[in-house]
Amino acid sequence: MVVLLLLIVLLLIVLALAVGFVRPPGLPGSAGDAGGRAGAVVISLAAVTAVTAVAAVLIPVARPGIAREPAGTGWAPWRARRRRWAGDELTGLADRRHFLDAVGRSLGGGHRVRAVTPVAVLLLDLDRMRDVNGALGHDQGDRLLVTVGRRLLAALPGSTLLARVDGDAFAVLLRGGVESAERLATVLREALEPPVLLAGAPVRPDASIGIACSPEHGRAALELFRHAEEAMHDAKRSRCGQSVYARAHPPINRARLLLRAEIRQALDCGQLELSYQPKADLRSGRISGVEALVRWRHPVDGVRPPDVFLAELDRAGLMPKLTVYVLDQALTACAGWHAGGAPLTVSVNVPASVIVDRAFLGVVRAALARHRLPPSALVIEVTEDSLIEAREAARHTLTGLRSLGVRVSLDDYGTGFCSLTYLRELPADEVKLDRTFLRDLDRDPAAVEIVRSTVSLAHALRMRIVAEGVETQRSWQALADWQCDEVQGYFVAGPMAGDRVVGWLREWAARLTVPPGSGTAAAGVLVGAGVAPGAAAAAIPALAAPPSATAPVPRPGQWPPGLRGTPAPAAAWRTAGYRVQTDLAAS
Repeated sequence: MVVLLLLIVLLLIVLALAVGFVRPPGLPGSAGDAGGRAGAVVISLAAVTAVTAVAAVLIPVARPGIAREPAGTGWAPWRARRRRWAGDELTGLADRRHFLDAVGRSLGGGHRVRAVTPVAVLLLDLDRMRDVNGALGHDQGDRLLVTVGRRLLAALPGSTLLARVDGDAFAVLLRGGVESAERLATVLREALEPPVLLAGAPVRPDASIGIACSPEHGRAALELFRHAEEAMHDAKRSRCGQSVYARAHPPINRARLLLRAEIRQALDCGQLELSYQPKADLRSGRISGVEALVRWRHPVDGVRPPDVFLAELDRAGLMPKLTVYVLDQALTACAGWHAGGAPLTVSVNVPASVIVDRAFLGVVRAALARHRLPPSALVIEVTEDSLIEAREAARHTLTGLRSLGVRVSLDDYGTGFCSLTYLRELPADEVKLDRTFLRDLDRDPAAVEIVRSTVSLAHALRMRIVAEGVETQRSWQALADWQCDEVQGYFVAGPMAGDRVVGWLREWAARLTVPPGSGTAAAGVLVGAGVAPGAAAAAIPALAAPPSATAPVPRPGQWPPGLRGTPAPAAAWRTAGYRVQTDLAAS
């Protein structure tokens, strides 16, 4: 049909030329007549215009990347809305300007003055779109965007507006409140679940959706859109899929924008550095490992603690980059300690936005291989709240880490909203009791019972337990009597630079005294749980083997015979007798 129409138009052009230029001389309208020549030109131009009009109609239908609309599949609304809201060339959807205009009219921004209409703005942003463009090319990324636009439009009710407002972001305008918006967000996420075949590879277009509703979240189009964007970023961080704007979110002001820019520069310029705080094994007194703590050495303000910048760094989406950086720096230092004869473990904190990413397991495996360290040298610490927010998504990564041989530690236990059911189901090897419970241990009987019961609970679940915030010898002694596994705090040592760790081990050895008859040198350093410490003693001059060199080190959750479930005295609990000299400066 199309070819026939084109042939007819071409025939009209030929006839027009024949009439204007081939007729005999002397006849009206002949080639010698200027009027006839002008008439032929007019007819020819009309025919060319007709050809152009036909091409304008046919070319968009046959354009690559936009599939033909199959008959009987309900694509008529797609065509109608493309004509009405054409603004985005790729998808044919409304663009950002059209969308904001429509939101303003829906909120009562027209000529008539009326009350604010309850409407919702849903902002949908595709996850990992940069990976698709980088691996498959931008042409395949465009195909994915077109497919996503069609799926979203097919899933929306007829009274809604869909727009493409950014490179990989779509927005929906819905008449209704929060409940209607949340139901629609669930429907849209389900519509995107089937994978899209791109260059022979199935790609699932996962997305995060932020929701903001009027009038509670804003009464102007830009305000509503901005709040939906903040909610979308929260959904990305927590990996929960969708999130409703909450006014508790701190507003983005000039100071926060400046801080965010400084953080990016600090990460690129190496201003973020690590310090390491030792952990001591209460069975024998040896130093079992260290925890890596990040600090920001600002060129003007000096050292900034993590609570100043970590939250803003997370909001800026830089946590994955920071985690990779910290992991690499910590393993570099750990490899140096091992080479120097101190086989310590190193603990690295990993946020929820990273632990739920299944690719993180490969990052850990590659980092360990690059630094030639065994998986047992690394401990991954995750906060209690982060696992609650995305427990199911994190389970796969945590299980994979444990299968690899990396220990998983549940950090800051007791400060969040974790139930005993979560504690039973989480794939973890140890629990770190938060420092707040140790603060009042000397004067609060309730704190004493909480710590004792938590130690017993962890042992019953076959987990090790680490107490943070140990600052006095009395706390050390009480935790040893209750059979706590490890302690961390200023009574042992504060955070220190990586190149100070091996030298500090000699200082720790000087703080240990061994009772007569134990058969151990008084200056014996106790280092490296789970690794034969004789190698460490040989590699580090003046450091003798620890008392438990001949005894096998218990696995996580494994205890010496006769100790489980019985309140053994401290003398029986510490099979290798030792006493830590109180460091007055620390305690």
